Amino acid sequence: MSSTFHIQVPKPTPFNGPVPSTFSAPDTPKGGEGGKEGGPTSAIEPAPAITPPSPPLTVPVAEIVTAPPSPPSAEAVTENVIPLGFQGDDIFTPAPAINPVVAAAKERDLYQGKVAPGQHHITCPLASEHQSDDGAAIYFEPSENRPLGHFHCPHRHKNPYDISDLLRWLDVPVQQARCQPKIYMAIGEPHRVVNAAEKALAGSDRYYRSGESIVEVKTDPRTGDVAIEALSDQAMTMRLSAAAYWEKYDGRTKKVVRCEPSDRIVKMVLKGDGHSLLRPLSGLARQPFFRRSSHELVTTPGYDPASMIYAAFAPKEFALPEPTRENAMEALRILKQLVHEFHFDDPVDCSAALCAMLTAAIRPSLPLAPAFNISASMPGSGKSYLGSVIAPFAGPGLPLNVSYPTTAEEATKSIQSFLIGQPPVIMFDDMQTNWLPHGALNRMLTSETITDRLLGTSRSVTVSTASFFMGTGNNVEPIRDMCRRVVTIYLNAKTDSPVTLSYRFRPAEMVQQSRGHYVSAALTIIRAWLAAGSPKANIPNITSYERWSDLCRQPLVWLGQADPAGSLIRQVESDPDAETLGAFLREWYECLGEDTVTVRRLVDQAEKFDDLKDALFELPVTERGEINRSKLGWYLSKNLKRTVGGLQLHKAEFSERTAWKVVKVGEVAERVRPSGPPSQKAYVRI
Repeated sequence: MSSTFHIQVPKPTPFNGPVPSTFSAPDTPKGGEGGKEGGPTSAIEPAPAITPPSPPLTVPVAEIVTAPPSPPSAEAVTENVIPLGFQGDDIFTPAPAINPVVAAAKERDLYQGKVAPGQHHITCPLASEHQSDDGAAIYFEPSENRPLGHFHCPHRHKNPYDISDLLRWLDVPVQQARCQPKIYMAIGEPHRVVNAAEKALAGSDRYYRSGESIVEVKTDPRTGDVAIEALSDQAMTMRLSAAAYWEKYDGRTKKVVRCEPSDRIVKMVLKGDGHSLLRPLSGLARQPFFRRSSHELVTTPGYDPASMIYAAFAPKEFALPEPTRENAMEALRILKQLVHEFHFDDPVDCSAALCAMLTAAIRPSLPLAPAFNISASMPGSGKSYLGSVIAPFAGPGLPLNVSYPTTAEEATKSIQSFLIGQPPVIMFDDMQTNWLPHGALNRMLTSETITDRLLGTSRSVTVSTASFFMGTGNNVEPIRDMCRRVVTIYLNAKTDSPVTLSYRFRPAEMVQQSRGHYVSAALTIIRAWLAAGSPKANIPNITSYERWSDLCRQPLVWLGQADPAGSLIRQVESDPDAETLGAFLREWYECLGEDTVTVRRLVDQAEKFDDLKDALFELPVTERGEINRSKLGWYLSKNLKRTVGGLQLHKAEFSERTAWKVVKVGEVAERVRPSGPPSQKAYVRI
C-alpha cells in the first residue's frame, strides 16, 4: 500500500539578525558538492537553456514507492543481506514533488516568487549586510552542471556565500537539495535495480525507446536543432549517475554510502528486452506537424504520445492563418516568390520545387516520401543554391552533406550512420553518379525503418527513415528501381555560362532568417486543402507514396499548379532498363518461343541468332567483351516475373539446374525487320 511523500522542513527559529559566517554542519562542508558557487558580484547569471516542455509522464502509482526508506542501523546490516530499512519497495525513492529549497524558503517567509523556469527570487538570509534595503537574491534549481543548484545574491557581503551556505541556512540536506530520485543497489535484486534505473530515466524528457535502443534527445545550443543519440555503455553510466542519487551498502564501513551505477547494471539497462517504462520515440519534428493517424495539426512542442514524436520549436514563430483557399493562394505566392528567379526547364519542375518545400516541412508526418533530385546540364545553374532554399523547411540546422555511395557495400555501411541521429535533411550534394539503386538506398525510401548492425559494434539498431533526402548533380538521373523513388527538378539556364547569371533576391537567407514564416505558408496550403474536403484531382497513383501524394501533390494541383510528380511518372514510363529488358525478352521469345533453357544454353543459342546476341550484349552482364554467365543468372533472377511488353520471365524445372523460359502474358510487340541497315529495329503491336 503506497503513501504520499511530503517533504518535512523543520520549523526554523525566527530570524532576527545576521547569520554567523561559520557553521558546524559536517554533512555539508563549506563549498559543498559542486565546488564554490556564487560570490560578491552584481551581475545576475543568465538562465540555462530550456528544452521545450513535454507532457508529464504518467506512471502507475502501484509501481512507484512514495515512502522514503529509513537509514539502516549498522547493527541491522551485514555485508550480504539487504538492510532492514530497505525491505519491500525500497530500491527506488522518487524525486521530491516540491523543490525542498523552495519549500523551506516559503516556510521561512523568504520566498518572493518565480523569475523564470528554474529560477526563483528569495530574500537573502543575510539581507542585514546589504548596503540597500533590497534583500532580493536568486536561487537556481539544480542542473546537470550544478547538481545542488546555485545561489546568487547581487549585493556585497562580508564573506562570499554560495549554495552550500543557503542549504545550511534553510536546513535542507544535500541529498534532498539535488531533487533527484534515489536508487539503492541491493544485492540479489538486479531486476529491481534495472527497473528503478529506467524509472529515473523515464522521469526526464530526454530519454526514450527507439526500436530496441535507449536514445537521448539532444539540442544544439547554436541552432536550436535537435537530434537523437543511441547511448553507449559510457554514456549510459554518465546519464544514470546524473539521473539519480545512487547508494549501496559498504561492507567495510558497515554503512550505506553513495556510489555509481555498476557496469553490470548499465549493461542490463542497455540490453533490456522491453524498456517498458520509457516512452517510445518514432521521430523528431522541428515545427508543427500532422499526426500520421489523423490530419490533426500538433502545435505544442514536446513529446506527443499519440504520434510518439518529439517536437522542438518555438510556437510564436509559426503564425498559422485560417485554412481558406484565399490564404492558401497567398501562401503559394509567398513560396513561388522564393524560386521565381530560378531557370526551370518546365512548369512541372517549378511545381516539383514547391512540392519539395511542402515535403520537407511535413516529413515527420509522412510514413514515406520520395527523394528529390536537382539536376542541370551545366555547372553554375543554381542546383546547390536551390537545395539551400528548400532544406530549411525541414529544420533550423544545416543539412547533413554526404557523398552518394558508389557501391552497395558502402551504402549499407553509411545509410544507417546517416540516419541514426535523425537529421532533418540528408543532402547528396554534387553527385558524380546517377541515383544507383543500391538495396540500402531503396529501403530508406520505401521503408519506415531500417534495422542493421551498428558500425563497429555487434549490436543491431533500428533507425527511422523520416529524413528529407535530396541530391544535386549535372545531368544526374535516377535509374532502374530508383526511377519510382525520386522526383527530378531540372534547371535549364539556356546560356553558355550560367555561372555569370545574377540574382536580385537571396531566398536561402530569407528562409533561414524567417523560417517560421515560410514553413507556416507551406502548412497553410496543406491545411486549406484538408479544410476544403481534400478534393482530389485525377492524377496517376504512385505506389508506396499515397499519403505523400495526398498532402504534397494534391494541394498544389488543387491550386492550379502542374503535377509535381510529372518527372517521376515520365521516369517510370521511359525507364531505359525496362526498354532494354523488353527488347531482350522479345528477341528471346521470337528466337526460342517458350522453350526451357539454362543460362549456358541461352548463351550458346545466342551465337546462332545475331539479334538475340545483340540484345544480350545490351544487358549489364558483360565482362571483357564476353557474356558473364554468373552476372546473367543474377540479372534473370532480379527480373523474375517482371512484365515488360506483354512478356514475363519464369523459372522452370530442368533436371537439377535452374532453367528459364519466357511466357506470354499479354499483347506482345513483334519486331519488324526494316529495309534499312541491319542494326535498325522497329516493333509493332500484334
